[in-house]
Amino acid sequence: MKKNLLSIIILALLVVNLAMNGFMLLSVMTTNSQTAKLISDIAAALELEASGGAGGGFSGSSSGTVGVANLATFGYTGDNNLTISLKPGADGKAHYMVAEVLFSMNTASADYATYGTSDSLAGMSDIIKSKVIDTLSGYTLEELQADLQPAKDTILEEIQELYGSNFIYDVSITAIYQ
Repeated sequence: MKKNLLSIIILALLVVNLAMNGFMLLSVMTTNSQTAKLISDIAAALELEASGGAGGGFSGSSSGTVGVANLATFGYTGDNNLTISLKPGADGKAHYMVAEVLFSMNTASADYATYGTSDSLAGMSDIIKSKVIDTLSGYTLEELQADLQPAKDTILEEIQELYGSNFIYDVSITAIYQ
């Protein structure tokens, strides 16, 4: 008789445990869906999306990609490349860098129509060139040869700050060091 009574008590506890687990699952799922809805509402209010929102986003880790059909470039290439005096390194010698700098622009961005025209870019060319030279001249030869990405990120941030827009979303630098 004791064994049957013990089995009934265990069965009752299992049923109670199952009911409590079901209640807990429903309450957690409801809270989770409410949190997800709140986050999506906030993101919609700030126009943040996986693709970067209405502004087009940045390239690489932050934003996603821009299709080839929405890509335009501007830069200092070919005969228009930049010769930049670098900061002296550990050897104390003067080093120079001949760089081709190419900016990638998102033509689908709303700001591209305002800032991305050839007239607008030509007018800002000297300011952009100055920002590139100022940024790169703050690095040593060793720093740039080790990793060019921090310099590219700094240039991109400065150009986006200059325009107040992210229609320029990438900077490519091809360099020859001397």
